[in-house]
Amino acid sequence: MSIDLHVHSINSDGTEKIETILESALELQLEAICISDHEYLTKVPKQREIEIINGTEISVSWKILDDSNKYGGTHLLVYFLEEDSPLNKKLKELRLNKIERNYSILENLKEFGIFIENKEIDELETKVPGRPHIAELMVKKNYVSNLSEAFTKYLGNGKIDDIDSHQLEISEIVKLAKNSKSLVFLAHPHTLMSNQLYSKSDNWINNEFHDYIESLKNIGIDGIEVYYPGYTHNTINTLLDICENQGLLASGGSDFHGHRKPNNLLGIGYENSPIKVPYELLSKMKEVHGKL
Repeated sequence: MSIDLHVHSINSDGTEKIETILESALELQLEAICISDHEYLTKVPKQREIEIINGTEISVSWKILDDSNKYGGTHLLVYFLEEDSPLNKKLKELRLNKIERNYSILENLKEFGIFIENKEIDELETKVPGRPHIAELMVKKNYVSNLSEAFTKYLGNGKIDDIDSHQLEISEIVKLAKNSKSLVFLAHPHTLMSNQLYSKSDNWINNEFHDYIESLKNIGIDGIEVYYPGYTHNTINTLLDICENQGLLASGGSDFHGHRKPNNLLGIGYENSPIKVPYELLSKMKEVHGKL
């Protein structure tokens, strides 16, 4: 029995509908799940058989990282987010900013001989179109052979202008989350250490990473996503130690996206190395949240 607190649906850059995700979660006998769509609070009906945690994933601007590693990225997972909260109201503005950001990306891609019309993005079946959707259109039009090539050459952080132009500063998002009585976690922490190949650097949990975490704690994050597909047992244990030493909570999830990440399974991650996120992590999160 385990949980999955990082799942994307068709409402952002996943490919599966909520009903399909819930059916799969019940088949897997997951104890709890969070649909954490990008900049969007997906309404998930309460279930008797599985616990539903409201949440979202937000990309943010963080000057410390932006200045030191232009290929890195900071994403926050926000848990226990309510519909009438200050942060959820702000998400509408972020989504509008993201639309304009998408148009800017399409304009910049023309310099590379890549032509995609704004309406091709607007007509997609999603609440929050983003870079993965642009990448799929690039594949469909034979500009690249796969999504990975699209990100490595064009859409990854630091590749072309305006990739991050929609993002708000991290301290603003954390403050809004606190005012919303939500918990804030650093998502997939290895992306702080991404390189120009859009992958994590070797030995990424180094002194620089420790400094980043200490700075993020000072900003006000509550925890780190420790269990994540591809993380070794040693990596997970090291991140758990960091959480304990810094007084941070731990979370985990598959970062499921449906067929956009075909080898990454709901509640499992990669079959050859399942993540098995323990429910006790959520118990600790609920204990802290209950005191807000």
